[in-house]
Amino acid sequence: MEDKSSILKVKSLICHSRSPRRIRLSADENGNPVLYEFPLLRAQHLDSCQSLSRTQIRGRNDRKFVTRHSPIHRFTHRDGFTLIETIMVMVIIAILAAVVIIRNPFDSIKLYSATRKVAADIRYVQKLSISNQTRAGMVFNGDYGYSVYPNINAAPLAISPGDPCSSWEDTSKLPPNIFFVVDFRQDRCSNYSGVTLSTATPTIAFNSLGTPVTSVGGAINADQYVTVTYNGSKQITIEQGTGRVSIP
Repeated sequence: MEDKSSILKVKSLICHSRSPRRIRLSADENGNPVLYEFPLLRAQHLDSCQSLSRTQIRGRNDRKFVTRHSPIHRFTHRDGFTLIETIMVMVIIAILAAVVIIRNPFDSIKLYSATRKVAADIRYVQKLSISNQTRAGMVFNGDYGYSVYPNINAAPLAISPGDPCSSWEDTSKLPPNIFFVVDFRQDRCSNYSGVTLSTATPTIAFNSLGTPVTSVGGAINADQYVTVTYNGSKQITIEQGTGRVSIP
C-alpha cells in the first residue's frame, strides 16, 4: 500500500537529491507502507517536480523512459540553452560573418578591376606608339585619372577605344569628339569610384619601338610604377628597356 506520507518522502528525496535514485514503495506483512531504495521508481508519484531532460529509469523487472516533459525534477537536469536559442545565436553569427566576408571581396574586386584597367590602358598607349610610329603618352591628371595622347608632343587627344570610363565627349569639337580621358570621379567611371592613382612621374611615354622614354624622348634608367589604391593598394610595373607592363 502507498499513502501520502510515503509519496511525499519519495518526492522530497528525488526532488532535492543531486544524484538519481531508484526507489520502490511496498508494504510489510502488516500492510504498512515501507520505502525501499534502488529497485524501481514510479514517475506518477513525482507530479510536483519540474520537467527534466530525457532520463532513463530502470527497475529490476521493467524499464521506463521519461521524456523532457515528464514530471521529474532536476536530479539529472542542468540549466542551459534551448535548441531555438542556440540556432538563433548561430544565425546571428553567420549573418555578421557574411557581412564581413562579402564586403572584403567586393573591395578587392574593385581594386583589382581598376588595376587591370590602368595596366591595360598603359599597354594601349604602348601599342599606339608602335602602330603610329610616334611617341604616345599617358598624362596623369592628379590622383583621379589620366589622358592619353597618340603623340605626346601634339595637342589632340587619342580617340576613345570604346570603354565608357575612357570616353570623354568634348562638346566644343565636331565628331569624332569622344576622346580617351579617364576620370574616376565621373559617373561614367562609377565602377571605379573612390579609386586613386599615384606615380613618381606625371607622364608615361613610349617611343616607336614600344620602349619607355621620358616625355621628351630621353632614356628611362629604372622601372616605372603606378600605384592604384582603394581600401588597399596594388602596384603596376613598367619595366625599363622592354616596356613590359605587369601587376606583381
